[in-house]
Amino acid sequence: MSRYGAVVKMWQDWNVRTVDDLALRLDSFRILFAYNSGKIENAEINYHDTREIFENGKVVGYTGSTRTLFEQQNQKVCCDFLQEKIVAKEPLSIELICAVHRALTEGTYDERRYIVNGERPGEFKKHDYVTGKTRSVRHPMM
Repeated sequence: MSRYGAVVKMWQDWNVRTVDDLALRLDSFRILFAYNSGKIENAEINYHDTREIFENGKVVGYTGSTRTLFEQQNQKVCCDFLQEKIVAKEPLSIELICAVHRALTEGTYDERRYIVNGERPGEFKKHDYVTGKTRSVRHPMM
């Protein structure tokens, strides 16, 4: 059995039926995922602050960018939002993708995106964005 197959089997064997079952299985994963995801783009965030946001809803003594805190708080909001959808095995849809995008980006758009380009969290992009030095790729939701 492949490693992927083994992980899928393990997940199925857990037989997650409630949000509490899911929380039991994903408790430390949620915080680690949010921390590592935030760390990719933001060197300011640390594991302790991320854990504080997830466990207490606040951070004490943080001196970095408020956008960083919004991004980590949005990760928590998104995790909470998705719990019942995961338990219900809700199929992936454009509406769900837009709702996840909205949860993850609320309060984080800069002036150019929000005012000049008229873009909003949870909506498809209205402009092309350049990726790399020579390629132009249309990213519908970044």
